[in-house]
Amino acid sequence: MKMAYPRIGCKDVDAAVKAACVQLLQHQGADGAWTDCFDTGMMPNAQTVISLYLIGYRDVTWTAPLVGAIRKHQREDGSWGLFPGDAGDLSTTVECFYALELMKAWALDDAPRVRAKAWIARHGGVRRCRNLTKMFLAVGGEIPWSWLPSPWLYTLMFMKGSPFSIEDIATFTRVHVPAMLVLSLYRYRSRYAACILRELVNCDEREWDDERPSPMRTKLASWCAERCLEFLRTHMGQDGTLAGYHSSTWLSLFALHALGIDFDAPIIRCAIASMRQNLVVEEHSGYVHQQTTNAHIWNTALACRVLLDAGIPESHPQLQKAKSYLLAKQQVERRTGRPDGGWGFSSNNENHPDCDDTVACLDALRGFMQSSSTPINKGVSFLLSMQNRDGGWSAFEHNCDKRWLERLPANDMHRAMCDPSTADITGRVVAFLLRRRVLNSTDSSIKRAISWLQANQLRDGSWYGRWGTTYLYGTWCAVQALVAANLPASSPSLMRALRWLLSVQRADGSFGELCESDMLGRYSSAFTGQPTQTAWGLDTLLHLYDCTADTAVKSAIYRSASMAVDWLLDHRTADGWFDTCPNGSAFPGALYITYHIYPKVWPTSALLHFQRSIEGKNFREGG
Repeated sequence: MKMAYPRIGCKDVDAAVKAACVQLLQHQGADGAWTDCFDTGMMPNAQTVISLYLIGYRDVTWTAPLVGAIRKHQREDGSWGLFPGDAGDLSTTVECFYALELMKAWALDDAPRVRAKAWIARHGGVRRCRNLTKMFLAVGGEIPWSWLPSPWLYTLMFMKGSPFSIEDIATFTRVHVPAMLVLSLYRYRSRYAACILRELVNCDEREWDDERPSPMRTKLASWCAERCLEFLRTHMGQDGTLAGYHSSTWLSLFALHALGIDFDAPIIRCAIASMRQNLVVEEHSGYVHQQTTNAHIWNTALACRVLLDAGIPESHPQLQKAKSYLLAKQQVERRTGRPDGGWGFSSNNENHPDCDDTVACLDALRGFMQSSSTPINKGVSFLLSMQNRDGGWSAFEHNCDKRWLERLPANDMHRAMCDPSTADITGRVVAFLLRRRVLNSTDSSIKRAISWLQANQLRDGSWYGRWGTTYLYGTWCAVQALVAANLPASSPSLMRALRWLLSVQRADGSFGELCESDMLGRYSSAFTGQPTQTAWGLDTLLHLYDCTADTAVKSAIYRSASMAVDWLLDHRTADGWFDTCPNGSAFPGALYITYHIYPKVWPTSALLHFQRSIEGKNFREGG
């Protein structure tokens, strides 16, 4: 296959980019999408095994690979963790232990079981798990419902005149709430409950007594359940899932059963079949993961954009397939009160568009289409309608910033209730609007966004990135926007960003940040460089290089960028680049993401930027 590339000026970079593009094209699916795994660790593996058991669905071809993956990832101390090098996570460990118990995957005296049980006891026991874990345990009859927060406060969100509404809660949590409320109100217990964790559950027998609600409370529960059922029917996709998320869908299936719908009902069977499709099993490597959702739309937009940037013609048949796929996934019908014209994250997300995926899809499609085309216009209108009152953008919501909701008793995860403006989303939206000349830097929307970014730069010069890891990601996104807005490199914001970036670059030229940064509230260096994060750091340096005229500053940036390029070239294998740590964040301290497509696209994109910025220059010292 003959491909046309712009002149890169260095054979090593040229070869790396060409190989990366060939590999990307080889991994495209027949429908035009890239289906690289969206890995969120062991939790969805365990929750899927648990839920299938409690629904009474027996499919060993589904559960056996997951059980194998769970056992494979148990640590020597008996725990399971959220990311490499962490101290272990209690909720994840309890869920994995429970899944293995249900599947009778080990004997009572197996050393791994003994170690897991001891680890759970040392770290506070089942009672200290997060509420989402306790919800699955209560459904399975393993713990009393009294261990979870009382549901009665949350009935307020469906009442007129209430201080908060279900719509005040961010999408990724909102789709869980109605099912959790129904299950709590009815103190639901699966008919397949095994009650096999009693040796881990220390509680007074009185805690197991089911509360006998008063007639008024019974009537309130029935009234609230009707509204929850209405929410589920409105927000479920045609395949029975809620926003494509597994945890919300599993809980919803239990809630539907609590409300009288049998597990054999078509909607439940349809949802199970849809979630079955998100099982990833790679025969050649032995890799297994149950995706909590797929990332097909996001993956496809990113892959499409980098291939176009690399000079693959837009008429290429595979790019045309990708274009058709993305156009088919635009949400152009108003279904849940949200603006239309946006894109969602997963292939089966029909009702919940978000800003980040919309930016990615628009950026890719602008390589094919005129700015006046209907899909582009609709997508841009969606983005502009989502700007928050403070000038920034959020991932899913508009003005979803009631911070006091984070203190509600049921919320024991960080940043789970609100969706405030963030530097990464704001930076990506602004950079797109300016680079693609949708708006200019004097537009009031852009000026408000730039002011928000400058006001939210941290003292050390970095920005917090909500959806990537973490300060490297936020700084990368913010700098792109400020440079696109024509801020000179000598501006205080960009100079502080440059100083910070140079200070965190590793001696070998790479960049690497630990997931725990988002919990520490400061940058935490990884033990080794990571290809995706090195690409973000390199690309940030190149944006700063592009906008400076100061020779000394340009020279310093050039040296650092050269070291990052060297590192990327030296760490590319015959199969490409690979991250050894998660490269995304879902819920700080609870759920992290490894996007398998990131090391395939971001290093390639950064090397292309290097070629454009420093064309024809040798970048090996003395070369």
